[in-house]
Amino acid sequence: MITALTVLDYCDSEDEMTVGTEIDLMHEDSSRAWLNQGDVLTVRQLLVALLLPSGNDATYTLAVNTGKKIAGDSRLTNEQAINVFMDKVNEKAHMLGAENSNFVAPEGYDAEGEYTTAYDLAIIAQACLDDPYISEIVANYKSYQKWVSGREVTYNNSNELLNPNSQYYYPEAIGLKTGASTLAGNCLVSAAVINGKTCICVMMGSTVDDRFTDSITIYDKIKAH
Repeated sequence: MITALTVLDYCDSEDEMTVGTEIDLMHEDSSRAWLNQGDVLTVRQLLVALLLPSGNDATYTLAVNTGKKIAGDSRLTNEQAINVFMDKVNEKAHMLGAENSNFVAPEGYDAEGEYTTAYDLAIIAQACLDDPYISEIVANYKSYQKWVSGREVTYNNSNELLNPNSQYYYPEAIGLKTGASTLAGNCLVSAAVINGKTCICVMMGSTVDDRFTDSITIYDKIKAH
């Protein structure tokens, strides 16, 4: 979420980016959007690939290209560009009020020195809901895209609260983002409109299924009051 917000501070949604060797930086067990080197996508299309199927390959393409743009230097190595980008990610997080977070890896993968809190993630989630591009993307369960380079893809959102065919479907849900890593467990930052108010729920250190069922339990409790 914070990567998407930072990218949009420096890039227009219709800017085009070419997938390069940066996708080799993601961990082998990462979730991916199956980008190939040479694919050309708009920033918005890369954000779809990042936010719906949790494509870490899309994350690295966004981070490296945005880092080079921020630095004004296309000759930066992938690692140098990521360092530039992550500095801005942390600036953005702290500006939003997420003061108990430090982000090291653009995809949020376990890394030394990386940490956050449920409260900070809720702050970042609110910023995502306030952004017209991100809020529109994360509200969709499915998205068809035809990339600039001609490839056609359809992505499903990993947030089962949005899936009409899922046992975890929650009609009031409007986003946002799943996550999983060895140290963090299975996580879900979700949002739902209940009794006319937008509620944000953060689940951390959960399981694949419990992150959805526990979120529903909390939303139902809110609805009952």
